[in-house]
Amino acid sequence: MKGMIYQTVCPGCNIGCGLYIREDDEGTVSVDFMKSSPANLGKLCRFGMQLPHHYSKAISMVDSVEASIEDAVQAASGKLKGAKDVAMLSVGATTSEEHLAFTRVADALGTVVHTGMGTYAELPPECHAAVGQGIPLEDVEQAGKIALFIDPYTQYPLIMRRLLAAKRNGASIIAVGPKKIKLADETKHIGPDQYESELGLDSDSMIIADVHPHSDPEHVKHLLNLALMTGARIMFMKPFVDSTGVHLISKGTGQKGLQEIMDGINEGSIKTLVTLDSDPIELMPNGAEDILKKLDNLIVISSRNSPVTKLAHIVIGTEPLYAKAGSFMNTEGQVLKNSGEGTVGVDALSTIAQNLGGEAFDCQSLHTHVLENVVKEYTGPKYKKLSCKIIETAPEEGKGNLINVYNPFMWFDQPDDNDFVMVNMNTVKSLGLRKGGMIALTSNGGTLKMRYAVAEVPDGLMLTNKKLPIATGTCTVVTAEGC
Repeated sequence: MKGMIYQTVCPGCNIGCGLYIREDDEGTVSVDFMKSSPANLGKLCRFGMQLPHHYSKAISMVDSVEASIEDAVQAASGKLKGAKDVAMLSVGATTSEEHLAFTRVADALGTVVHTGMGTYAELPPECHAAVGQGIPLEDVEQAGKIALFIDPYTQYPLIMRRLLAAKRNGASIIAVGPKKIKLADETKHIGPDQYESELGLDSDSMIIADVHPHSDPEHVKHLLNLALMTGARIMFMKPFVDSTGVHLISKGTGQKGLQEIMDGINEGSIKTLVTLDSDPIELMPNGAEDILKKLDNLIVISSRNSPVTKLAHIVIGTEPLYAKAGSFMNTEGQVLKNSGEGTVGVDALSTIAQNLGGEAFDCQSLHTHVLENVVKEYTGPKYKKLSCKIIETAPEEGKGNLINVYNPFMWFDQPDDNDFVMVNMNTVKSLGLRKGGMIALTSNGGTLKMRYAVAEVPDGLMLTNKKLPIATGTCTVVTAEGC
């Protein structure tokens, strides 16, 4: 088979799993293992194995008509000249160099690039390093005790390898959350006011949590305080391949969260949205599409087809992520270089910047900037105890509570054997659910029939790993009946 082989990184989350992408002459993509990768030693999770579903090349469009990339770039420049009320979004699903190029366009417009992580705006700047920059994955294996605030099976599967190694080294693991985690020695469904007294952490311990566009900033504050008061180290997993890199590039620029951007569009204070490999519809499947239709201009710069490219007024289609020149920074601060040499995206952004009165740039100069400035910004965390609001963790009494366990992988909605909700045996009996039957869930967002699986979860809770269309938030009150 002829074609190309690229050495790249899985874009599913910020662990930075190395892999090879094989692209044949017909453009068909397959995944192969990279045993030399320090982050994953060739292992890939079930999401990584589905990666080819992610790569559907974006086509440049102007007003729903296929166009050359040059025409799309000129059309975008024309829309942006003199434009007011512009918001720019790049969550970190591309290289550091392309994100940096995007910020140069923002500079020319007199605005900033938002990463959609509203949590940062709610935290004092001195806390940002603790949330944004992570720690070496090898350190997980050396921890004496680990407090897990994620479900590694469904959210970040490749962290399992580190957790298993920690257990072999004698670590004890406590999972905190509504679902029993088999790997853990015990699971506690407790509130933040009990973390310090119930978890027994010390300076030999590690806290593993995650932060994403839908994170509750108050919960992040509680976790930071837990680390500060116990001396435990803390690591926040993140959803996008370059989450750490874009945090360093865009920090201190007054970040808006994804919800804040959607509210701005809904209220009319944002008229033009420019996105770089970031799809608000995938990130907020319940309502974002209708809100985006209110924009005067939706300009999408993307390496792949996704729901937002179908809605955009202008699409600038770039090369696939694996074919781009540039680098990523993973959750432990490693700079991971792509073997691709494509600069279509960076060149398009350079042209737009020049059309808006900015300076020209190229990928090499941006890469030099990343190495000489951004990487040097990587520092250890220092902060003081934060004031926090009380968070309710118990389910709403007498009603069903459907909880969506956040999954970072944008292509995780592929049909597979995990299309079910998890309920406990008490729910099965009370609803009279039959083996092999379905459960009908109704919320303000409609009704949906799903398969179910029995799991050890508290009464009144139902868990899902899917972004179900009836879910109106992370926790949705539903009525349920067997069918």
